[in-house]
Amino acid sequence: MIIHVGDSRAYLLRAGRLHRLTRDHTYAQMLVDCGQIEACDVASSGARHVLTNALGSHEEVEVDVDALRLETGDRLLLCSDGLTDQVDDDAIAETLNATPGSSEACDRLVKMALDRGGRDNVTVIVASYTFPD
Repeated sequence: MIIHVGDSRAYLLRAGRLHRLTRDHTYAQMLVDCGQIEACDVASSGARHVLTNALGSHEEVEVDVDALRLETGDRLLLCSDGLTDQVDDDAIAETLNATPGSSEACDRLVKMALDRGGRDNVTVIVASYTFPD
């Protein structure tokens, strides 16, 4: 189960392809959804960090809930916007594909974000899955 609120993200790396599992709860994403701006413009939008839904912001919080069936070889990435503001999805995928160890992948992604300016906290968790036959 993936339960999500805010602008931290969850990704699935399956068979070498990165899939974003969450949708940011930001004003910029709302503008994309309404057709006011293009998805490629979110990174430069001043509204990209204006949260429309977050824990502690309202008495009642709406959460996104999705189910996902994991397969052997899948990798999950959970990360803060400190990573995704500095490192695009293609670079994240390339790093995960080139780095089989979860701890090493985390270290490389954090370093990449910090080397590119790291203006926010950079939190990264990578989990790899293998299931018995």
